[in-house]
Amino acid sequence: MNTSKKLLINTTVLTCVSFFMRTVDVSFNVYVTNLLGASGVGLFSLTMTVYSLAATFSVAGIRLASTRLVAESAGRGEPGSKGVIRRCMLLGLTTGSLFGFFLFTGADYISANWIKDAGSAGSLRVLAFSLPFIAMVSAMSGYFTAMRKVIRSSAVHMAEQAVKILCVVTAVKRFLPSGPRHTITAVVYGIVISEAASFIGLFALYKFSSKKETAGRSWTGGMRSLFRIAAPDAAGTCARSVLITVEHLLIPEGFRKSGSSGDMAFAAYGTIHGMVLPILLYPSALLTSLSGLLIPELARLRSTSQQEKINRITARVLQIALLFSLGVAGLLYAFADNLSLAVYHKEDPAFYIRLLAPLVPLMYLDTVTDGILKGLDQQLYSMAYNILDSSLCVLLVYTLLPVYAVKGYIFILFASEALNFFLSFRRLISVTTLEVRIFDWIIKPLASVICSVLIGKAFLGNVFPLPGKAGAAFSLAAGMGVYILLLFLVGCISGKDLKQLKTVAVA
Repeated sequence: MNTSKKLLINTTVLTCVSFFMRTVDVSFNVYVTNLLGASGVGLFSLTMTVYSLAATFSVAGIRLASTRLVAESAGRGEPGSKGVIRRCMLLGLTTGSLFGFFLFTGADYISANWIKDAGSAGSLRVLAFSLPFIAMVSAMSGYFTAMRKVIRSSAVHMAEQAVKILCVVTAVKRFLPSGPRHTITAVVYGIVISEAASFIGLFALYKFSSKKETAGRSWTGGMRSLFRIAAPDAAGTCARSVLITVEHLLIPEGFRKSGSSGDMAFAAYGTIHGMVLPILLYPSALLTSLSGLLIPELARLRSTSQQEKINRITARVLQIALLFSLGVAGLLYAFADNLSLAVYHKEDPAFYIRLLAPLVPLMYLDTVTDGILKGLDQQLYSMAYNILDSSLCVLLVYTLLPVYAVKGYIFILFASEALNFFLSFRRLISVTTLEVRIFDWIIKPLASVICSVLIGKAFLGNVFPLPGKAGAAFSLAAGMGVYILLLFLVGCISGKDLKQLKTVAVA
């Protein structure tokens, strides 16, 4: 099977799996929201923010190093992926155990002084046991991505979600009468068990997939090559994660200083981060999958100095990302009420969905741009941009939220995404030859999405009114269908483009 078909199949599989995982996550958020309420979700979100910080420190740089080193070795025809993965897994076990120990022993202090809720300590201690598993899974996932074997690893990740759902539902039924904090602890037990199951399944699959490959002694890169890639990404990711965690912990405090009560502060935070952002990021599964797969493909091309092909890939992927994100933003804005009622059975999130919908193109394009830069060995610049962006966010949260509350936070979200994308895109232009066709890439798609929204609101809602989830799904699918049709009519995409999509790298 040639590279083009493998890229198409892997992108399709990863997209389907990502949509499944995000559907589960959104459904999980709905389930938890109904159990805990907005205030409880805010507390749960803060607990998971601290956990995400520890997880970031545990895995930072490992997956990128694993993916890049295996892909570059394969691109040059050199064996030795076992040596790469062995070292990456050892690094993951070390960092995961270290930060798991820190989280476990520091749980009381963190819950009392960071989260401002002493009852969260038990959940943090439970979550600490999952960190070694997450770090080692990250190393193996990089191998499957680099070797274009994502179908196998995707099956394991889907099984992980099934285990997570089963464990969480069982535990919640047992602990729900004890109150929200015990319910949160029950949920995190399910998370830990699912991460352990994911490691066992993926390790068995890795041993099976790599048994015919040459042993690790054939890899001559050594730990220096590993740290050359992992260290900058780890430094940037960890620094940004620290700043993001500080930012998120300051948000409820800023809301309180603006005059909101503790429950109102957690509720506002929970609505935006626990309910709205998952909806906005849900469609990005397509671009996230493509971005992740581009890292090894670009690393292979870079290792053989195929700059012209790199330029064509970059232009094609950015065009796809822009067309897709503009359509998603328009549909989210138009059907925010339908989505809010269908997913959460309440109208409150609709206001924020509509308000933040224009942010979607920046978020999606930044994801793709970041993936391209990492594939081109530009992780040092990504690190610097992420640290600068997060530092600015912390400063703005500290100064604006006590005065402007939610309005200030909305401004911060827009300013942060705009700055990060501008810096990353400017760097991308400097390392590639990229020509942005404003009329074809922006003006025509904007006109098309406006027309598709108007048609959807005026025609679909009146002629084929469907209630609940079915109505929201039909409206969004029909609106996207009209948008794609209009893109054909105005010449933004053509039949030739659809054929070339399977190669991505073909102009």
